[in-house]
Amino acid sequence: MRVKQYVSVKAASLLATAGLVLFPLPSQAQTIVIGAGYTTPQPIDASPGQVVTIFATVAGKQALDPLNATPPLPTSLGGFSVLLRQSFTDPMLIPILSVVDTLSCSNVAPMQCNTVSQITVQVPYELMPNTPHVSLPQNFARLEINYNDTLTNSLFLNPVPDSIHVLNSCDVVSGVNQTGGCGPIVTHSDGSLVTAANPAQANETLTMSLVGLGQPAGTVTTGAPAPEVAPMLDGVTISYDARENASPSMLVPTSSFPVNSAQLLPGSVGIYNITFLVPALPPGVSACSSTVQSNLTVDIKRTTSFAGVGICVVPSSQ
Repeated sequence: MRVKQYVSVKAASLLATAGLVLFPLPSQAQTIVIGAGYTTPQPIDASPGQVVTIFATVAGKQALDPLNATPPLPTSLGGFSVLLRQSFTDPMLIPILSVVDTLSCSNVAPMQCNTVSQITVQVPYELMPNTPHVSLPQNFARLEINYNDTLTNSLFLNPVPDSIHVLNSCDVVSGVNQTGGCGPIVTHSDGSLVTAANPAQANETLTMSLVGLGQPAGTVTTGAPAPEVAPMLDGVTISYDARENASPSMLVPTSSFPVNSAQLLPGSVGIYNITFLVPALPPGVSACSSTVQSNLTVDIKRTTSFAGVGICVVPSSQ
């Protein structure tokens, strides 16, 4: 599941004098829209090492050229810095992978445009997740987004052991430019993408790229490239749904089993690769076409989350 959200929580100015907290006068108040719909906006799930893109607006900011950093990652980029605060540790600046500005406009007269800054960061491995069924005090966390050393917005987090997102070609960290939509990053052994025009074969080993799988077995430095002998992950399971255009679903324990391998991608920051063997499709499953976008859905689960993608596989009859 893709972990992207507009950051729209802004701290109110407070003045503490002689033990009294004075709120801004009505004439100084500013209304900040934080969402719309039928439920209250909730903190976003984030796991240790999670790579996530923050969407933020800064009043008066002009759109600038994209900026991309290479590991070891800086904690300031394009004027932005992001601070992690959580209940049980000291605040820490977190690494930034990229800053990309886009212009969002409403065409209703008079036209109104805002610069939306997409700030891709890595949540530190030092984030302390709230593990289900463990009797420990709850950890609360937030990211404070600063621009030119001034606090602009805060993003509230729900620290979890894992919050899985399968990378697609529209994700900044994927490094893939693919026309015609946001295809999942699932590749053949030669590195080419699995697509309708380049489908997988039964019994072929494929590689899927993900973020948000959480803490690996070994020690990893936040913002640094994963070593050549990358740490492995345990507890990652997989299941298959051989139906046409099936949506991802929670794994059923009796039909899921461990992946072939799961580990950090050497040289990357926060990207995991898993390998798996493609099963043969049952009789009657159609090949991908203009109406069949996928004929095998691959679902991945760890501790607290699951995600999945549909891929194209050559039917057994072909």
